Amino acid sequence: MKFIKNIGKMFGIIPENKTEEIREQRNKILDEMARKLTEVGFTKEEIDEVLNIQIESEKKIQEQKDLLIGTNINNPEPAIIMKEIMTEIRYLEEKAAKEMRAKIAEIRQKRGI
Repeated sequence: MKFIKNIGKMFGIIPENKTEEIREQRNKILDEMARKLTEVGFTKEEIDEVLNIQIESEKKIQEQKDLLIGTNINNPEPAIIMKEIMTEIRYLEEKAAKEMRAKIAEIRQKRGI
């Protein structure tokens, strides 16, 4: 099925949808993480705790991205605003990664895994 979809995109029959591709990649990453956590003995609830950190982080990042809408209209220095928002997005990404690692370590320690 994916082969046919790729052929369709190549010939312009099926328009490319970057948002959908990004969503698919994100879901694959989350599925892979859930699979690996299951392999080391995490329960569904524990996996949900870990993955919810990422999901909440993505919501906050989207809020920051939404702030970028229209920053270049009637603004003599849009780069300043963009830099601030990009810095905040990087911070949120790093914070989520640290929180996920900490949550995994906490669960492992609690369960003796």
